Amino acid sequence: MSDGKNLNEIIHGDSVEVMRTLPEKIYDCCITDPPYKLSQKYTTSTDSDNIMAVASIYNVAIELKRVVKDGGLCVVFYDNRILPMALDAYKKAGWKYIRCLTLYRRAGSAFNMCGWMSTSDIILLFQNGDGKLNFYGKCSHDVYIKDKMEKVSYGHPAQKPEWIIEDILQRIAEPNMAVIDPYSGSGTTCAVAKKLGINYTGIEQEIEFVEISKKRVGDFNKNFEPQTLFGNEM
Repeated sequence: MSDGKNLNEIIHGDSVEVMRTLPEKIYDCCITDPPYKLSQKYTTSTDSDNIMAVASIYNVAIELKRVVKDGGLCVVFYDNRILPMALDAYKKAGWKYIRCLTLYRRAGSAFNMCGWMSTSDIILLFQNGDGKLNFYGKCSHDVYIKDKMEKVSYGHPAQKPEWIIEDILQRIAEPNMAVIDPYSGSGTTCAVAKKLGINYTGIEQEIEFVEISKKRVGDFNKNFEPQTLFGNEM
């Protein structure tokens, strides 16, 4: 694990700029949900837009490769429109593609995409180099089904269900593990990590969501006993 700096914090700032200040190889994994640029339509996107999107994804992937330990996992949520660019950018950054999962939304917002309604998100799994990946728990299907809206909304337009993040973390959790989320949004990854007794770092550019995230994580101290998967608290 790291020397403790920046652990169990949610940092306000640009994801790439903040990660450039972090030491190398201090995180065991990354779980994140980058902006999808959903307002951009297929018919109006340009080559310039696509180049900028690839560059942005690539810069994040490069910094994640530096701060995530060798053999570590990166779990990234993406929309179908971004999928080809994301795969290309992460591979160019040196990440090894493992597989993809699907989040199918029976409930929730849907966007009209060239005649099809978008009811799913793609979850890409990459590994930082080679090495054995340890997964724990029962084998399950590669499709997560969201039947209901979240009980509590934190005001973020792309809030992901806590139970999905919890399932992923429990499958890869190791003692003294640390996870980074460079697009922490309303703090789902950090809050679930706190709940499970896993170290975390969140980075968020919008100060409103930084404050929401800090309160959300703090609420676990008041209202929940950490599950402490490994029998010791952070």
